Amino acid sequence: MAALDREELRRRHKAAWRLEPGKPGGGKEVFVAAMEAVLADAEALGDPEALFEVRIDYGYALRSKSWKRRSQEVIGEELGVLRKALLMWHAEPHRYSPAHVTAMWTQFYNVLDWYIRMDVQPADGVHRLIDELERYCPPERRWSRYALDDARMDLEARRGNVPEVERLWRRLRVQGTPEEHFIPDGHAGGNALMWTRLGRYDLAIEAMAPVVSGQIPVREDNAYETALMMPYLHTGRLDEAVAAHQRTYALRGLTYEDVAAHLEFCARTGNEERGLDVLHRNLGRIGIDCRYAVHMWTAAAAALLCRRVCEAGLDREWFWPCGCDDPDCDYLPLTTYAEIGAQLHWGAVNLAREIGEMDGSTHLPERVEALIRAEPVVDRLELPPPSAPPARDAGPRLAAHLAVADPGGLRRELGRARAAESARRRISRTQQVVQNAVAAGAADIVADARFALLDDLLPENRERWRQHLFTTVEELLRLHGERPDLFGAERLDALWRAVPVALDRVLARPGPHLRRVRGLLDLLEPRCRPGTDDLCHVRWFRTEEAARRGDPDAARAAWAEFRALPSAAAHTARGRVARGVRWWLDLGLDGEAFAAAAALPPGDEREDLLLPALLRAGRAERAREVHERSHLTASGAAEVAAHLLYCAETGALEHGRDMLLRVLGLFHITDDEDWEFDLLRAYAGAIRVGEALVAAGLDEPWTWPADACCEPEDGWSFARMAASCRDYLGVYARRWEDVLGTAYHTRAAFGLAGGRAGKSG
Repeated sequence: MAALDREELRRRHKAAWRLEPGKPGGGKEVFVAAMEAVLADAEALGDPEALFEVRIDYGYALRSKSWKRRSQEVIGEELGVLRKALLMWHAEPHRYSPAHVTAMWTQFYNVLDWYIRMDVQPADGVHRLIDELERYCPPERRWSRYALDDARMDLEARRGNVPEVERLWRRLRVQGTPEEHFIPDGHAGGNALMWTRLGRYDLAIEAMAPVVSGQIPVREDNAYETALMMPYLHTGRLDEAVAAHQRTYALRGLTYEDVAAHLEFCARTGNEERGLDVLHRNLGRIGIDCRYAVHMWTAAAAALLCRRVCEAGLDREWFWPCGCDDPDCDYLPLTTYAEIGAQLHWGAVNLAREIGEMDGSTHLPERVEALIRAEPVVDRLELPPPSAPPARDAGPRLAAHLAVADPGGLRRELGRARAAESARRRISRTQQVVQNAVAAGAADIVADARFALLDDLLPENRERWRQHLFTTVEELLRLHGERPDLFGAERLDALWRAVPVALDRVLARPGPHLRRVRGLLDLLEPRCRPGTDDLCHVRWFRTEEAARRGDPDAARAAWAEFRALPSAAAHTARGRVARGVRWWLDLGLDGEAFAAAAALPPGDEREDLLLPALLRAGRAERAREVHERSHLTASGAAEVAAHLLYCAETGALEHGRDMLLRVLGLFHITDDEDWEFDLLRAYAGAIRVGEALVAAGLDEPWTWPADACCEPEDGWSFARMAASCRDYLGVYARRWEDVLGTAYHTRAAFGLAGGRAGKSG
């Protein structure tokens, strides 16, 4: 091995650079390892200039180092290396190459930018880091100080401090285009995006003026017009907005920000079909896992598009291709825009709330929620014909983990799928058979596989698979219309057995948009078999669909049609009666609720659903008797809501307190998948009782008991619980608005809770 001297170190240093990712023989891990070895050599040699240069380059190389989920460890290591270089330069500022010093400050800015826009760190800590760096940055380093102020501005924008953002921006603007640390056209686009997200579209256009005028040259791969689409749209420059979209929407290599802009533009101009084309062109940029803030905005824009698609009645099954190379992957390729929209919605909202809590600000979750819930700026903006063939093919591509399409091979794979022990594995593999059979046009195998899916999706413990069940029923009905020869009497029996299960589940918890549920009922009605209960099921669920829609007249009409059926009298099981009572109470129709409850056996516990209605009817003594008889055993969301509201109205706060502590499991919700419709009123009741206990001086500390997924948690009180329930009611009630397409029940829940939405509502 050659003796280590400066020349040998330089040779090894150059050799390490030849292993940079993208170069022949290079790669992420080998590049980092080579640079790490060179750093050890430089430290052993002790030559300051060489060590300074290698530290800067090793800091750069660390960006290639793999991390499992979050980047803190790697970026923290980079920051530590750069700090050592900074101290060397501070001690002997004239010793080191100006180019290497500039590279050091550029990397410091990149770390700050990462902490602000990507893997977000708490704002106070980032501010302290900026202050620390500023102390080491002399005034003559003009553009390095500019970069630090630019980072401050971006951080304040994240917190929603618009006056401070504008102050800093104006101060930076008068200094001209930065000559170091930034790519000028990208920097202008970043400022435009910042102002767009703050709702200052005039300043977004102003930020891009030097690029548009040619004062700042544009890189060939920079689709800079995307930063102007929404500002143009909001300022009435519609032709320019359309032109910017048309020139860029089909380009390859769009950034997350570019994709988000196009998705929002399409969703807010009545161009949902074009938006779906953009989505399918950029599935790798949708940010389904929402790991970083940049994913959050793209996910929110995609969730907005999916919401508009569902409202427009365009939701359908499609197959999201899996991009991994794991042969044991149990990825589920079958999805819908409602399902993807919900995942994106909560990924974006949860990350925004996490960042907001770190920053001590509600700005970010409010802005993200506002984007997801945004309404059109223009009801319908005409676009020119597509500039490229649509990305959504007529059929799916073959599944990545199932490269067979011939009938014999598909049947063998279906058999293997059905033999899998794990339910998820069976469903995943069967969905892949469906995908390939659809791609191959093998309708008979599609039918076999979809009926196999029914078997897996119907058991009671598969409630969380309700969207897959609904889609399977829907697609089987469509297939029946196209190929009735594939459906004998036994298969039709199986399909109709699945219908009430699927509808029951998707009307009880968030699932497909209500318009799609109504579409399924429309598909079902003409296919009802004479002499069966099929039509009873359809008209029963038409009543519930109308109740969810908040349409009393439609609900009464559907109920009358149901009651007119000869076999309707047989559908009076206790559970159905109680469910019908809840419809009428949800609609505020107490008379209909009392009439429906008359079918309950005398003294039945579910009379407690009527407690608020009894109070409204002036039957306080009857309400007290029902409450006393049933409050100790009430456990479902609907009856708990009724008892809590009764306690809040009558001052029975000790009973309300005891009930809250007994049914805490109802309020241990991890995501919107568990947020059943009846919890809207249960949370309202918890808010009322909790706030009444506080007002009466009856609050006390208590411990939230352990759950299957959580340890016991101290520090709870009824004040905290009421605030938490109000917050989450504000979040999840909005989710039901998305599903139902109406604010009817949201307004009702907020009214019961005292009228104020949560901080994210």
